Amino acid sequence: MTPPPAAPRVVAAVSRRVQRRIRAVLPECELHFVQTGAQLARALDEERCDMVIIGTHFDSSSAIAAIEGILSRRETFPVVCVRGLPFRSLGPPAIKALRMALDELGAQNFIDLLEYPDDALGNARVRAMLARLLPS
Repeated sequence: MTPPPAAPRVVAAVSRRVQRRIRAVLPECELHFVQTGAQLARALDEERCDMVIIGTHFDSSSAIAAIEGILSRRETFPVVCVRGLPFRSLGPPAIKALRMALDELGAQNFIDLLEYPDDALGNARVRAMLARLLPS
């Protein structure tokens, strides 16, 4: 009998406040949360990874720098950036600029979690966007 396939493994570099939402969005995944750029690099070196999620409020690192570092590794997993907390003084132009920068870097997606209700329906919509990027 063939063993069941392993759950997709997602490394998430998001603030502690966004971790709960990621757990709700991806309950079927094996989630590994990191807090620093060094922890992120170590997780990617040591363990299987099917997707990386970087939060705009990644606690001790710049999201852009983290994504740039991951993509420079030439790995084959998708890299997604999420915004789960509001920017204090930056409005829509900053989000547009962030989207453009991420696209230029080669990130697979930017998801503004604040655009989707933090409920079953909103989480299902976000899950559908991420599921398209995960291995079947």
